[in-house]
Amino acid sequence: MRKAMAFWAAVPFLIAFMAGCSGSGHHVTAHNVPVVLTIQDQPPTGITVVSLTVQITGVTLQGGTGTQSSVSLLSSPVTVNLSNLQTMDELLANTSAPAGTYDSIMVTFANASMTILNNSTTTFADGTHSCPPITNGTTPCTLAPAFNPTSTTISTSPFPLTLTANTPVNIGLDFNSSNSIANSNGTLSIAPSITVSATTTTSATTGNLSDFSNVTAQVKSVGANQITLVDTETNQQLTLGVSSTTAFNNFNTSSTCTTANTFACIQTGQIVSLNFGTTGVAGATPTVTSISLNNGITQGVQGTVIGVNPDTNTMQVVITSVSPAFSGANSGVAVGQVVTVNSNPQTAFSVQSNGQTLPAGLNFTGISNVAVGQSVLLDSTGFTAGTGGANGTLTTDQVILAPTQFNGTINSLNSTNQAFTLNGLNGVFTDNGVNLVNVDTGTTTTFTGVNGGFTGLANGNQVAVGGLLFETPTGPVLVGQQVGVASTTVAAAIAQ
Repeated sequence: MRKAMAFWAAVPFLIAFMAGCSGSGHHVTAHNVPVVLTIQDQPPTGITVVSLTVQITGVTLQGGTGTQSSVSLLSSPVTVNLSNLQTMDELLANTSAPAGTYDSIMVTFANASMTILNNSTTTFADGTHSCPPITNGTTPCTLAPAFNPTSTTISTSPFPLTLTANTPVNIGLDFNSSNSIANSNGTLSIAPSITVSATTTTSATTGNLSDFSNVTAQVKSVGANQITLVDTETNQQLTLGVSSTTAFNNFNTSSTCTTANTFACIQTGQIVSLNFGTTGVAGATPTVTSISLNNGITQGVQGTVIGVNPDTNTMQVVITSVSPAFSGANSGVAVGQVVTVNSNPQTAFSVQSNGQTLPAGLNFTGISNVAVGQSVLLDSTGFTAGTGGANGTLTTDQVILAPTQFNGTINSLNSTNQAFTLNGLNGVFTDNGVNLVNVDTGTTTTFTGVNGGFTGLANGNQVAVGGLLFETPTGPVLVGQQVGVASTTVAAAIAQ
């Protein structure tokens, strides 16, 4: 799923006019602290949320009385799908702020949309629409819970926060859906619960202040060692540089590309998956570490499989992101909708490995390898909107297995194989008879929230996992790319 980014182009060195504290007029203040603003989410419990989009309308660092003036970190609202942020950060802004001490940060929200599988015994509502309990795992329902309140101010750690001139800082917002979604006699609302972190430490592995992975984007333009893309999840523009160490995957030769897997192979309109990092240094364009072509897909839509019928070559998919080309050609298509996807014997199936070497014996070659919980990238060859409450129908000539994210509880550990089993899964799995997933980890797996990597895990840990999910004769296997151990107590189930 996934994956990530929001508004920014390069890293500008901003100059802003700010009111003088004495009220005697304006003075010019140099914004001399590069700031990378990111967001992540902890998923809710007690209810299966397949898609949860929110619009972040503002993020403001606030100074205290007689100290640093307040400064906005967002230049425009950004819409994110929190369901895609369980194991990976989303870039909200690559900006800057004046040096000084700030007492708090205020985050404002609007326009939530939640697609759920109501496998509880409670009817949920948003004040206008209702979602009764379901009898199967392929009947989701969409609600628009109100924000109450519409903003939250965080003044606990790391505040008061001192920003030092020319020292880049990553400010991370951790949106806790489990604590934020309130249930009042079946009516859901959102009281945003957020914790904040701040770091100036760069990665010992990459040297970056922030790294972003499995980003799906459509190429808008190509320049000199630079590409401009539109993130398919947020529809925000990204400008990224490439270097001699950038890895190119799946790019074939063409009339303009005489050598496969080179920068010359990148063309406008391509849908790509990429990893990149930002140093946070003012004036430095973030650099792509790897970029992979998604087999020529142009009208792409990504989503989570919630049902599959191999006999009819169909699957039910909840849309989690849409490419600009698909959105422009198909009015009314929105994140959170459910579509029935029709494939045929000529449909090509492949894996978005992004250069990763996969274990032997894991296949994704046809509809028989499609399973619930997988994230798939589809190339649309036609779309018909549903009527009378029926799903829309999408035909596709390509189905690409993409990284997915979900949470659960570690049931058993296998230190010899660096693997563990996960139960306590959400309704996407359990309503379809899947109660256990095997997670394989390795040298490329990133562990967060735990010391020592795999050796720090324990039975009973609540974890969010991300990676490629395969169906096997012995059950689903996730090739783990990220494993995050919950650092806070799991909130009471929403359904209770």
